[in-house]
Amino acid sequence: MEPEHVQTVQDVKVAVDATTGVALLRLDRPAKRNAFSQAMIDEVVSTLARLDASDAVRAVVITGGAEGPFCAGMDIRELVQISTAEAHRRAFLKDLTDAFARFSKPIIAAVVGFALGGGCEIALACDIIYAADDATFGLPELKIGTIPGAGGTQRLARALGKHKAMEFILTGDSASGAEFERLGVVNKVFPKQEVVPAAMKLAEKIAAMSGPAVTAAKQAVLTVENSHLDAGMAMEKSLYYSTFSLGDFREGLTAFLEKRDAEFRHV
Repeated sequence: MEPEHVQTVQDVKVAVDATTGVALLRLDRPAKRNAFSQAMIDEVVSTLARLDASDAVRAVVITGGAEGPFCAGMDIRELVQISTAEAHRRAFLKDLTDAFARFSKPIIAAVVGFALGGGCEIALACDIIYAADDATFGLPELKIGTIPGAGGTQRLARALGKHKAMEFILTGDSASGAEFERLGVVNKVFPKQEVVPAAMKLAEKIAAMSGPAVTAAKQAVLTVENSHLDAGMAMEKSLYYSTFSLGDFREGLTAFLEKRDAEFRHV
């Protein structure tokens, strides 16, 4: 990818290609195996907000880099200092989970190496997961006397079903990227050197679609997690009807009838 500009902050690096509409967000705290400090969380939250607001960005890939790791979870040296009262006062991790929940554009996790604890939870919060076949996913919080706190219990149970999720969470055992692909958590696995390029290629394919239609489609799919079937069907219809007023919808229909590729303008 040839980036239009590169923004470097302390623990996060971002490259945006305005030509393709794709942003690459790389977690970059190698000395701590990309473990989340509160400062790093703040950077991720603010970066996601900027990318969501940018008209130049229509899809995002998040990774820890071509060689990994993806993320080792929370920085234990900070976690050990947080009491129950302090966690409630700060609404600890809610800023991070909310940032992913409100992100309106597709976000793809490209996982190389290990994604443990909060790192696994961040991957699960993404819309699509590409991973190295030998990547390591795990929620080992029980081994240090706590439980997953960034959505892991909820998202893994939705992805695997109650019984398999219970096994992973209650034992703290890990799984490879290949195993998680077999279980339907990971979309596709690749040799590690191919993961980020494959994720970028997918992001570029998605970003070439109508931006407003992609946003509506993502919102419709996410409704499944948050409501019963009747409410989900009603929301899907509302979003579907809303696309009828898009210029991209008219262009898509016209292009189909004229047997040519659509030229979406993202309006």
